[in-house]
Amino acid sequence: MWVDTHCHIHTEDDPLELARQAFSAGVESLICIGTDVITSQKALGVASSIESSIRSGAPDLPRAYSTIGLHPHDAANVAMSGVEGIAHLAGLNAPGRSANLVGIGECGLDYYYENSSKQDQQRAFIGQIELAKRYDLTLVVHTRDAWEDTFSILRENGPPNRVVFHCFTGEKATASRALDLGAYLSYSGIVTFKNAEDIREAARFTPLDRLLIETDSPYLAPVPHRGKPNAPAFVGLVGEFVASLKNLPVSEFSRATVSAAKECFSMK
Repeated sequence: MWVDTHCHIHTEDDPLELARQAFSAGVESLICIGTDVITSQKALGVASSIESSIRSGAPDLPRAYSTIGLHPHDAANVAMSGVEGIAHLAGLNAPGRSANLVGIGECGLDYYYENSSKQDQQRAFIGQIELAKRYDLTLVVHTRDAWEDTFSILRENGPPNRVVFHCFTGEKATASRALDLGAYLSYSGIVTFKNAEDIREAARFTPLDRLLIETDSPYLAPVPHRGKPNAPAFVGLVGEFVASLKNLPVSEFSRATVSAAKECFSMK
């Protein structure tokens, strides 16, 4: 069995069907990731709907969880459409009020596109770090071309109890720095790409108890589906590939990543 720790099925036309396909492919749980106030509300709603169906007796769905967050691309959003809106959702759905909310993010820094200014990105990132600490939720970090500032902000503000670098694309040395912070590293379909040897080296280096897998669907489909829409049903392809990198039986690797995901996100 597998856990897809990062997907966006709540933005798709038929998220329940995608969840059913994932379950048929051996996915026991998935996490819907918010990227702004609207998608965060959708993520909460889809996870709640799937869980309600399971409670009503549906036998063909994975467990579903959600996060709420403001992506660095949208960090310039203000007031209730920005970090204030995420804070409001966190207050309404904090642990004890919603069993489905497990994280804050994805949030972080993206200097590759810089759709929001670096200052706005840093301000939004710091605000969401504080939210994760306030509600003891896992911080889901997106970072691209911004490793130094990402590490600096986490050190200076103090990381939450649980941090995951989603869609990890750093090399071994960067992985070591992230692990030294106590973070988990989540690998996506990119690890299967031909030109991703540095990421494969990092995956070999990452200890099993800190290693997660994800799809980031509908993006970044793994080989042999590269270039096509991704789906949580493909997360096992990522898992099988990384298991081979680490010379482990798929069954052993699967158990380890499921255990790490449950620990990272306090999934019940």
